[in-house]
Amino acid sequence: MNKECPVTQDLLPLYEEDLLQLGTKHFVEEHLKSCQECRQIAEQSQIPLPVEVEHGGGSKKMIRKITLKLTTIQIFFVAIAFILAMGTTVMNNNSGFILTYALLGAVTYLFYRSILIAVLLAGIPNFVWNCLLYMTDWFGEFYGGNFLEAFSIALTSVIVHLIITFIGIVIGFCILKIREEN
Repeated sequence: MNKECPVTQDLLPLYEEDLLQLGTKHFVEEHLKSCQECRQIAEQSQIPLPVEVEHGGGSKKMIRKITLKLTTIQIFFVAIAFILAMGTTVMNNNSGFILTYALLGAVTYLFYRSILIAVLLAGIPNFVWNCLLYMTDWFGEFYGGNFLEAFSIALTSVIVHLIITFIGIVIGFCILKIREEN
C-alpha cells in the first residue's frame, strides 16, 4: 500500500458513478492498473445489490409509513385536545383543566418541539368549544346577554387555558434541556 491508495479508495465511489473530472479519472485508472489491492476493492464494490433490496421503492414505502404514523399521532393529539376542551372549562367550576392543559402543553412541545403548534393544539379546540358553549344555546343555556359578552367569556376561558398550556410548554422545554445535558 503506497501513499496513493487511501486517496484512490476515497475516490472509488465517485469513479464508479462517473463523477470525477477527466484528470482525476485518469489518476484513479492508472493507480488501479498498478495496485492489486485497490483493484480488488474496486471489483468488490461493484458487486450488485441483493435482490431483496428495492432501488428507490423501499424509501418511498418507508416515508409513507412514517407519514401515516405521524398523521395518526397528530390526529390523536387533536382528538385529545378537543376532549380536554369539552371536559375542562374554567366557567364550569372545573379545575381539572390545570393539570390536563399543563400536560397537553408539555407533551405537544416534547413531540413537536414547537411553541406555536403546542399553543394552536391547545387553543383552537378550546376556543371552538367555548364559542359553541357560550355563544349558542345548543346546550340549553345562553351564557351571555349579547354576542360581545359571550365572546369575551369564551376568549377569557381560552386565555386562562393557554396560560396553563404555557406552563406545560416550559416544563417540556426544561425536560428537553435536562435530557440534552445528560
